[in-house]
Parts: sequence; C-alpha cells; structure tokens
Amino acid sequence: MAYQPNWVDLDGLVNIRDFGGMTTTGGRTLREGVLLRSDNLDDLPQTSIEWLLDDLMLSDVIDLRTNSERARAQGFPFDGRVRVHKLSLYPEDDPNDPMPAWFGEFSVLEDGDPPDTVHVVAGHYLGYFRSRPDSIIGALRAVAGSPGAAIINCAAGKDRTGTVSAVLLAALGVPEDQILADYAASTERIVAILTKLGFMAGAGSGEHDADVQSQSTPPELMELVLRRVARDFGSVAGWLELNGWTADDQAGLEAKLLG
Repeated sequence: MAYQPNWVDLDGLVNIRDFGGMTTTGGRTLREGVLLRSDNLDDLPQTSIEWLLDDLMLSDVIDLRTNSERARAQGFPFDGRVRVHKLSLYPEDDPNDPMPAWFGEFSVLEDGDPPDTVHVVAGHYLGYFRSRPDSIIGALRAVAGSPGAAIINCAAGKDRTGTVSAVLLAALGVPEDQILADYAASTERIVAILTKLGFMAGAGSGEHDADVQSQSTPPELMELVLRRVARDFGSVAGWLELNGWTADDQAGLEAKLLG
C-alpha cells in the first residue's frame, strides 16, 4: 500500500505522527495509537499534555537527546506520570560542557564518498550504530515493554528519531519503500521544525534556502544508511542480532505493535 503520513495535530509539536496503518511484507498492520514519533516535548500546553495522558494513554517516552540538550530544556512536562528512557545516540556527555569531546568527529565519510549532504549526514547516522547500539536496542525494548502508548523523540524528531524509527520498522518487516517515505515525511515540516528550534533564517533569504536543503530528509539518505547496514551486517535484523536482540525481544515488539 502507498504510505501516507499519519500526522497528529497537537499544539506544541510540529513533527508528530502515528506509525499506525503502516503494513508489513507479511500483510500485518501496525496498530494506531500505540507508537508515535515526534519532535521534543518541552513546550506542550496543558491541553496537549492531557490528550497524551488521558486520550492516548501515554506511558513511555524514548528520549534520544543528549544530557546537555535535556539540561538546556525547560523541563519535562509530565511530572513523573510517564516513564522516560534517556537513550542518547551519542557518547555520554557532560551537560555542563558546551562542546562534547566527540563534536566534529562523529560523521565519517568512506573512501570515495562525495562530500555532499546525503553522504555526510548518512555517515553521521551510521555513527549512531557504531557509538550507541545499546541505545538503539534499548529504544526498541522500551517500546515493546510499554504498558500504554509510547513516543520516540529527539529535538527535531527527524534524524535520531528517523534512524531509530527506520530500524524498528525494518525489524517489523515493513517494506523499505514505506520506511523511506516515513523518514522523508519530516521534510514537509522542516520550516516549522527549524522555526521551533530557533534556527530558521528569514523566508526568501539564501540562508533560508540553505537551511531547508541541509536539514531536509531526502529518502535517498536513509536508503544509503540501510544499504550500508545491509552490506556490513547482512540486514538490519543481522545488526540487531549481533547487538543482543533476541527472539523474545522480536516477539515482544511484534505483539506490541502488530495487529
């Protein structure tokens, strides 16, 4: 089936959508209202908090941000009413250090790669697999073990969230065209995302166009990431197994998400 983003209209969030409705190669469908992906949850009004808790029955948040990102945030809005899984995809950082030791050395271009945005950013995403397999595996386990709905999120909800989402969907057997389309959907919200984060230059300026281009999520970028994981590990499933993902883990994830 053709993928259509299952956007959620919720004040305080600009890049939130439900995985419900996506399908697997085996003909199963992901349940709605069980797993969402989003940008950061720091600025939610009370009405949105109440909807997430009372209507969605949110129980778990998988927070992929760094310690320093969380320290700069205004605070988590749920007051202990949900479980927060702090699973940074970068090496652990000191929240008081404005420049982590790994900054500038995380993205690795392979020999022969052109230094374009697709290859540079794909090299960055692949660093998540090298640096924090524990966090990626932990994110999938947190989703599987959530008693209610879960949200995977980071700052913008597109890069770290997009990578973990791609791994999760691949583990469930969602076809690659849907995985790539889900990743690419964040481009529809890129101006709103960067505006929320305070990074958006004025419309019509060269900086505006450059920001949009460099921060967008073209499907060929995630396609390159998945191709290189498959090249090095046989498949996403192969990478997961190498890093401790078990048959019980897989059964729990499928039972949680698939109808």
